[in-house]
Amino acid sequence: MVDQKKQLTESARLIRWRMAHERFRFADEFRIVPRWLKGLAIALFVVGQVVAQLVHFFEPRQAPLAMAMGVAAATALGADLFLLFFGYVNRDAERRGMNSTLWTLLVIFVPYLIGVIIYFLVREPLLYICPGCRANVSARFNFCPNCKLNLRPSCPQCKQEVRSDDKYCPYCAEELATKTSPQPEQVKGQAMIQPAE
Repeated sequence: MVDQKKQLTESARLIRWRMAHERFRFADEFRIVPRWLKGLAIALFVVGQVVAQLVHFFEPRQAPLAMAMGVAAATALGADLFLLFFGYVNRDAERRGMNSTLWTLLVIFVPYLIGVIIYFLVREPLLYICPGCRANVSARFNFCPNCKLNLRPSCPQCKQEVRSDDKYCPYCAEELATKTSPQPEQVKGQAMIQPAE
């Protein structure tokens, strides 16, 4: 029971941390999709349009050209969205230090988008650079495993997590040490919200 409560508290802390430090823009996230996959999506759309025109040319009474091209476009766009999304999940899992092949297969083969929901609920926060030794560290870490730098300062009185620039604990008003640990830097390809001054 205590372990389960501790896991829920850790999950909530990670979600709060992620919301406070990670900022996502569609353009930045779309850049991580492999270029060859974007090219394949465009080629699939073009092939769909060519097939629609060929079908109309050989079977003109079957369906009007506009309808055939519309159906081909909708089909190709649907397939393109799935391909691009699978490519995104693969690269996103890789940059978060997760098993990218496993998560891509889970998202592809678990039906009704349940795999997608599971992925977005349990994915790891983005990796950050330790300000002490420049090693990549997870947002889950309290201390850097390479140099033992305190990445999550806490109040010595109540043991609650505090920001590195706080002068007093917001929970018990204990005066905090003036020495603060430096802020973690962002890893390339990640947008990060800067702390308020």
